[in-house]
This record gives sequence, structure tokens and C-alpha cells, in this order.
Amino acid sequence: MVRRLGRLALAGLGVLVGLPVLYLMVALAGALPLSPGRPAAGPATVTIFVVSNGAHVDILVPMRHPVMDWGDWLLPEHYPEGNPFMAAYAGFGWGDRDFYLNTPRWTDLTPVAAARALFASRGSLVHVTLWYGTPLPGGGVRSLRLDPAAYGLLVEGLKAGFETGDAGRPRLIPGYRYGPADAFYEGRGRYSLILTCNEWAARRLRAAGVAIGWWTPLPFGLLWSL
Repeated sequence: MVRRLGRLALAGLGVLVGLPVLYLMVALAGALPLSPGRPAAGPATVTIFVVSNGAHVDILVPMRHPVMDWGDWLLPEHYPEGNPFMAAYAGFGWGDRDFYLNTPRWTDLTPVAAARALFASRGSLVHVTLWYGTPLPGGGVRSLRLDPAAYGLLVEGLKAGFETGDAGRPRLIPGYRYGPADAFYEGRGRYSLILTCNEWAARRLRAAGVAIGWWTPLPFGLLWSL
């Protein structure tokens, strides 16, 4: 009986160790681009950025461009200490609603919060951050240039992540923010081991024709893929 329990314990330990290793291996393989992306439909005149904080990535796009003026989408009253009209870029990130709102710092992370986000997400949100300067490529920052048609596809993908109200505008989650120039909005979709915040960003880029890995749930895989 003791030996049997010991074997079961070892088997359980093997599963606990093996599954994360398998997930990491598949994520590394998923970072390999399988296609060159969509051929450019014209001059690549739109500069965007993919920025990682080590846990997840944001997609930064120009605040104003003939394809999309985000000042018409992000209301100034949503940023009481910031001003969308003065920002150079808007950064978009997506993720589990409860995790984002209740884990503003890594010291707030608990195993229960992580497990709930991965296996029992109760909804999502979009986190928008205003950028008043231009990020410098390198480290956790990648710059990309898109033609206007590709940028239009990216814009549609970013907007599709928002849950909108009757007026067609994104629905603000009041009372929550990380700093003076950010806001949270109700999102569409559910976070999971498969559809992480990083994979959500990657899907927006793939839809715009960017050559990127076929599955990038982790931030370093996404940056490496780019």
C-alpha cells in the first residue's frame, strides 16, 4: 500500500512538472513564423510598437492617423489626469478582468488569482495606456511599420476587443487605473491557457498580415517571433 501511494505521488509530481515543461516547449515552437506575412499593399508609412513589461505585451499605435483617430474613441473624461489629445500613442492590452483589476502589482499575485485567470476566467477587459513620447526599440520594445491597409486591419482587431455600449463606444470600468494616464474597458472573449494576453495581441498582428509565430502565449516568444 505504501509503495502504491509512493508511485502515485511520484506520478502526480511528474505531471505537475511535466505539463509546464510541455507548455513551454510548445510555446517555443509556436514562436516560429510559418509564413512571411501578407505582402504590403503600399508604402509602410505607419509605425507601431509592441512593448513587453515581462509578463504581457501592449500594442502601441498612433493616437491620430487618417485611418483612425483614437481621440474619437477614447473620451478625455476617462483620463482625469491625462489628455488623449496630447498623447502620441495609445497602448492596448487585453487580459482576464479579475486578474487585471485586482493584481496591480506582482506582490498582489496569489496562486488562487493565477489559477482562476487560467482555468476559470469570468470575463476580460482592455487596458489602454496613453503614451506621450515615442518608445525606443530594444529590450522589451519592437517597432513595426505597416502600410495603411494593414494598419486598418489592426485597428479593426483592436476595436473588436472592446465591449461597446448603446452609442457604440467602449464601456469604461470606472474606479480602476494603474496610473494617471490609463483606463480599463469591458472586453470581449475569455482569457485561458490558450488565449493569453500575449496571444490576443499576436492574433491582432497576424490578422494585419504581420509575420509572427503561430502561437505565442508568452511575451518572450512574441518578441522573439518579431
